[in-house]
Amino acid sequence: MQARLSVFLLSIFAATALLFSSCKGSSSVAGVTTPSNGSGGSVSGISGTVMGGLSPVKNANVQLFQAGNSTPLGAAVTTVNGTFSVPGNLSSGLYYLLVTNGNAGSGSNNQIQLMAIVGAGTNLSSANVTINELTTAAAGTVLLNFGLLNSTGSVSAPGSATGASNALAQYNNMVSNGALNTGNSNLSTNQQNSLNTLANALASCVQTSGSCSSLYNAATASSGGRAATSMMIALYNALTNTAQASAIYNVASPLAASTGIPIPGSAPTINNGLAIGTQSFSVGGNSVSLAIDSSGNVWAGTTTAIAEISPSGAILQTLSGLSISPISLAIDSAGNLWTRSNGTTVVQISPSGTILQSISASGPANFAIDANGNIWYLSSGNVVKMTSSGTTLFSTTVSGSNFDGLAFDASGNAWAANGNSSDPFLTTTVVEFNSAGAPLGTFVAGTSPTGLAFDPSGNLWVCNNVSPGSVGKLSPSGTFLGAFYSGSTHRPSNSAIDASGNVFAADGNLRTIVELNSAGTILQTLSIGTLAANRPAIDPSGNLWLTATSGTFIKISSFVAGPNFFPYSGPQWP
Repeated sequence: MQARLSVFLLSIFAATALLFSSCKGSSSVAGVTTPSNGSGGSVSGISGTVMGGLSPVKNANVQLFQAGNSTPLGAAVTTVNGTFSVPGNLSSGLYYLLVTNGNAGSGSNNQIQLMAIVGAGTNLSSANVTINELTTAAAGTVLLNFGLLNSTGSVSAPGSATGASNALAQYNNMVSNGALNTGNSNLSTNQQNSLNTLANALASCVQTSGSCSSLYNAATASSGGRAATSMMIALYNALTNTAQASAIYNVASPLAASTGIPIPGSAPTINNGLAIGTQSFSVGGNSVSLAIDSSGNVWAGTTTAIAEISPSGAILQTLSGLSISPISLAIDSAGNLWTRSNGTTVVQISPSGTILQSISASGPANFAIDANGNIWYLSSGNVVKMTSSGTTLFSTTVSGSNFDGLAFDASGNAWAANGNSSDPFLTTTVVEFNSAGAPLGTFVAGTSPTGLAFDPSGNLWVCNNVSPGSVGKLSPSGTFLGAFYSGSTHRPSNSAIDASGNVFAADGNLRTIVELNSAGTILQTLSIGTLAANRPAIDPSGNLWLTATSGTFIKISSFVAGPNFFPYSGPQWP
């Protein structure tokens, strides 16, 4: 879901800063340096063309940035044909081209702000780049859905190759050579309509000579946001405030003829999520569990087998004939699997499929391994902890409880969801235990808590899968902070959280994955078709994995922002 993941945002902020400075007659603000000559095309490297609809944008400033670095790597000014060339030496991180100012045919316009994502690491999206309203709409959509774009100018940038490459992949799924990537079957009609509408609305600002009032008046902010005073703030508002979709559409509609960008017949839902790629894998039996090892390989458990799947989607091996029922899987530091056999035994299985230990237990489920390598599992109203050698350290019973969900906080305390309890009070709670098994507190968490996950700030997110279903949030001390994605038909059962704090909750009833940011705002909802998805997990490459019905497992590629982030340190909006 938090987005989920920075940025080209640097570009956004730099662009906005330059906009305000241009209005004051200054040539350089917050690290954005205006090139000194206007011939353009004189610098070797990344070349391309800046277009405003069907018209070239001349005398525009084009700068290459590495996300998180406010110093441009290179700069140029477009020619009368809108062409440019800037240095293109890439090393690591995320790269984007930022366009400010220029003339799209109606005179000098100091409010133009356009951008394109061009590279991740040393991988260029294209050495010959078209920058226009569509590339800007696509870049903004990617940034927002990865949790990178906000209304204040404070963002997070992907600090790993994973985060950068996923953002670049999403951008390329949406646009190619300055046009919609309609050859990509993952780009839905709704997403195309959203991007086309946004692009035409942005064109209303590009193709005028300094008057963007129609766009700014239509792109109103959500509560607590800021009024649009630049194209980038307007883009943020348009993507986040769905209440003004009709107003944005009304600005966009008259521009279709001059931009060549088709417009839908009525206002679409703006920001229909990312253009995702999916794969499905059939293992046999009934899908029940997922776990990801330190190499990023996925272990997919069914009622008849356990399959090992590589991050690229290749099935490496299938372990069968083990007489186990892996309704939950956990992987220790040596790569061994921990699960249950026939409801009465805990088993440890080597990566090659050899059963190393069989330990008697009563109804073991919800396996998890703590930071010290100890194995925890739930057994009805019991929380059990044992060593990796199979010695039980404790089995704590909470009267009236029936646990279903286990997670560890940063202090090593275990939290257990109590959603299956027959007690009217306990069925709405989670219980916290210290490392010695002593209960520390019981906290109300919603209607029927099951899946638990902690975000990077230590907040506990709880899936409640009994009507009205919801995703609840508790503070590190157990204070209930609210229920989100709440509704009578919602049945979220499990969630995964990325390093930016975005929550990805699986709703098997509606067959969707819902992404929420750290404030509980829904960023997007993805349909999983006819399959009832469950147990989301995020691999080190930023792929989202799910169990589904009929022995099927699903991989959603380049969807999550990635595991490593660092704070944005560039200029802020005034």
